[in-house]
Amino acid sequence: MSQILEASFGLVSVGVGVVILFLARRIEPILTLLLHRRLLHLWVLAGVLIVVSQFIGALSPIFRSNTFTDIVEELVELAVLSCVAFALYLLGRVEREEVSLLRHSAEVDELTGVSSRSFFYRAAARRVELSEANNLPLTCIVLDVDNFKAYNDRYGHVAGDRALRYVAQVLRESLRAEDIAARYGGEEFVLLMSGDIKEVAKVAERVRQRVAVDCTPEGDASLHGNITVSLGIASLGDKTCTLDRLLEAADREMYRSKKLGKNQTNVAGDSQDTEETA
Repeated sequence: MSQILEASFGLVSVGVGVVILFLARRIEPILTLLLHRRLLHLWVLAGVLIVVSQFIGALSPIFRSNTFTDIVEELVELAVLSCVAFALYLLGRVEREEVSLLRHSAEVDELTGVSSRSFFYRAAARRVELSEANNLPLTCIVLDVDNFKAYNDRYGHVAGDRALRYVAQVLRESLRAEDIAARYGGEEFVLLMSGDIKEVAKVAERVRQRVAVDCTPEGDASLHGNITVSLGIASLGDKTCTLDRLLEAADREMYRSKKLGKNQTNVAGDSQDTEETA
């Protein structure tokens, strides 16, 4: 009976050793530090030795006499292996959570809550390829907060950050789930939307009007002055067949809105074509 008991503990230890190897293989790709990976490789080597030794140990009681001490040793080894397996499980879960947080911080602008510039470029590049492959309309909006430097200098950076968050909130609430809104830099935002330029222009105008009406001290007591935005719109086409050209075209229209008095929306059209061919 004692021989069967010791052999059972040994076989269970083998199973736990296999679990350790499995966990190590799952965890290794997500470890961010080289030192952690090297330590894990040592654990894998130790795990292989444990599995082999425990397998041999599980069979040996059948061919020899054993004592109560041998059974206790097998039980202790099983407990140690179980603790190691649980520790690896916890390590893997912590690493996944940390990687998830890092990925989120890389994809989301911390101040405004919209997408980051780097995430926008990755996602937008895929959308441009998809639109060109399937002949689907795709339109870009570049939005810039008017007179933001003066607002920031007058009321302080905290007030400026609050204004940017308010504009970002308007963008999030105005777009569809498949649309992309990102902070492009400073007080500038960029949006990528499915649909032709006329449809997107209507959305852009709703955004502009809502910012002008709501982003005021009367609409929100935390704001110190009226906020307005200037927008430029361009659609994917022959002269804007790449993401960079699309962004340049929309950005050019945004600056045209600035020159023409701010707090307005301009759409790429005949004037843009004339500038490009000049």
